[in-house]
Amino acid sequence: MTSNKPLGAALFGVGRIGQVHLKNMVDSGRLIIRWLVDIPAQHGLMAELIKRHRLTGETQISDIESSQKVLSDPRVDVVIICTPTPTHYDIIKRALAAGKHVMCEKPLTLTISDTKDCYELARKQKKTLFCAYNRRFDKQFHTLYQRYKRGDIGNLRVVKFTSREGGQSKQYLQNNKSRIFLDMAIHDIDYICWLVGERPSSVCAFGSISSYNAELYQTFDDVDCVTAILNFPNGVMAQMEDTREANIGYEQKVEVLGTKGLIQTQNMKTSELCTITQNSCQSEALLGTFFDRYKDSFPTELNHFVDVIEGKEEILVSAESCIIAMEVSEALSESLKTGNIVKL
Repeated sequence: MTSNKPLGAALFGVGRIGQVHLKNMVDSGRLIIRWLVDIPAQHGLMAELIKRHRLTGETQISDIESSQKVLSDPRVDVVIICTPTPTHYDIIKRALAAGKHVMCEKPLTLTISDTKDCYELARKQKKTLFCAYNRRFDKQFHTLYQRYKRGDIGNLRVVKFTSREGGQSKQYLQNNKSRIFLDMAIHDIDYICWLVGERPSSVCAFGSISSYNAELYQTFDDVDCVTAILNFPNGVMAQMEDTREANIGYEQKVEVLGTKGLIQTQNMKTSELCTITQNSCQSEALLGTFFDRYKDSFPTELNHFVDVIEGKEEILVSAESCIIAMEVSEALSESLKTGNIVKL
């Protein structure tokens, strides 16, 4: 497809990330939102969103159980999926079978076999299936990748990745059922493997439930803090820390050590203001949430998805890289459970 004609789109899920994508879909001018799809309890919100974004007369509402009519609509070219993770597989399969291109929030599915199944169907249908690993589209992270690849720091030796967030609600944990490595840390896993350029040969992980909200995570057989080491065949070592309930704002740091130098990303703050007195030096607070920190990456990844469909770009998140991230996440979960080093 090479036409610049706007594509018809259906958005499944109007929760937190769904509303972010909806705004970007409207702002892009490259998509016509034909349908909003969610559970009946969200129909009032969907009507409000249609009014807010001035989509009256253009956008219809459907519940997920009746969504086959959405997928059968010939005006719909693309489906964007922002529903809870356990629902992804069914929606992806039905959308691809109906001949639609698909963009889906991570993780693509709950299992490696289901993920492979989805990509195989996309291949057979000759449709784009894009897993939205948005860190690849963040300016700092993408620039770090480019500088390493052009040789600024020589050969890669060590990658350190720190992710700390405020925590998740009971409803979120209950709906997603994917636990910390598949739900939160998989972003870090994907970026590290993309940067290094290969699958780890072995991994190990440790975790704890140590926050003031520990009982919530125990309820869902999860932890609120993990550390992990990934060893790669080329000798690179990667270290990860992913912590929920950090209560310091949204912290994201990457440090990459090579044979010729070091590259570091910086935490983003509410402003760059710095107050200096005789007795102190005070900077501003960190941005509060994932959505604040990565708000510029979401429209970038959406435009990339449309560019891929229109034949203007090669897809940045391949089937192979998505499957590798799932395999590493599963191996880390096994290591966390058993206390053993897991070979891939």
